[in-house]
Amino acid sequence: MTHLEILMTDSGMLAANGKLINMRQHYKIRTNLILTVLLSVLVATVCAEDRPAQLPETFRFIGHYKLNSKIRVETGESMPVVISPLIYRVYSDGIDIRVYCRSADEDSFTTYEIYRSDGIGVARRTGEIDVVAGVQAYCTKGEMIRQVSVTRNSLTMVKMPPRSHRVVVTRAVAIKPPNEQASNKPTGESSTP
Repeated sequence: MTHLEILMTDSGMLAANGKLINMRQHYKIRTNLILTVLLSVLVATVCAEDRPAQLPETFRFIGHYKLNSKIRVETGESMPVVISPLIYRVYSDGIDIRVYCRSADEDSFTTYEIYRSDGIGVARRTGEIDVVAGVQAYCTKGEMIRQVSVTRNSLTMVKMPPRSHRVVVTRAVAIKPPNEQASNKPTGESSTP
């Protein structure tokens, strides 16, 4: 059995078994460690407030998107649809995309299966097509065909109801999380759907 010998020196140094330990440095390291842990818990708490309750841990946050426009295409004519302000929250696990929307303090979502992750074609105002980083996914829930394209700056959803010649296109632009918004200006791409 080893005998532990601890002595405090006049200069604030602690001697343990003949080795000097600076107590000020020890407390500084301990204080920094405690502050780091508290900060990480605080950040996790803030981020968790926006995370849906039943979302699996494998899904990571992609972004917030604000509804920008919704059009209905029927018999070759496009008609704008009246919209209410909605914020979509998008998460992905690399296989699926979940698009969440909150209404009446309740989260609802649609799960889309990713079929393309090598980029999205985005039209410039000049008509040229650029490929930007993004994914495309689809869903056939309720016999309705749905397709979503997600980039850093935009979210485009296309809905094709069964036994219908009508298509609904919903467009949303990326925004900062609602609790971080200093201004209400979206950072959307300059393309048209």
